[in-house]
Order: sequence, then C-alpha cells, then structure tokens
Amino acid sequence: MLGKPHTIKAKKKFLEALKKRRGIVTLACKEADVSPMTFYRWQNDDSEFYQMSEEIRDVEIGIIAEDRLAEYIIVHKDPNMIRFYLQSRSRKYIQRLQMQTEDPSKVLADLLKLDEF
Repeated sequence: MLGKPHTIKAKKKFLEALKKRRGIVTLACKEADVSPMTFYRWQNDDSEFYQMSEEIRDVEIGIIAEDRLAEYIIVHKDPNMIRFYLQSRSRKYIQRLQMQTEDPSKVLADLLKLDEF
C-alpha cells in the first residue's frame, strides 16, 4: 500500500473495520475514524488499497445477499428462490430445472424429492 507509515496503518485499520462492518463504508469510516472523502481518495490514489477494499466489499455484500437468499429458501420455502439458487450455483441442476414445468409448486415438490437436495 502507498503512503507514509501512519497512512498505511490507518488504511489497514480501515480495511479491518470494513470487514467487521460487512463492507459498509459509512460504518467502517466511523469505526476507523476516517472520513468518507479520505476513503475515496485512498481508493483513487492507491490501486492496491482500491483492490483490497473492493474485494472486502464484494465478499461481505455477497454474504449479506446469501443470508437473505437462504432466508427465502429455508424459512419461506420460496420455490422461485430455490430455482434461482440452484440455477446460479449448481451446474448439475441447471439442465434438470430447465426441463421442469413453470408451476413453482411442482418445481419445489420435484426439488425436495432429489436425493442431493
């Protein structure tokens, strides 16, 4: 990372806060005592910092999205979400799901019969 030793230390502290705060920049800025303007300046001026911060944000936002998706699959048993998840995450189900009827209740019933599910 670019910068003076105290700036590098501040960037590392921010990245730790960003991970802890699930990729939410505003919360990480408050925790690390860094202004949002400074964060975006660091991103603009330091490609390594940019890459590291964006990777954290992508991972953490992905985790949040997966949590919401899991809620709709497990709690709500939403057949459309089950179909979406399997089509986007498991190649072995894509072909089978494409052959399924469009009736969501039949899709859910068929998926629940699969041994692998």
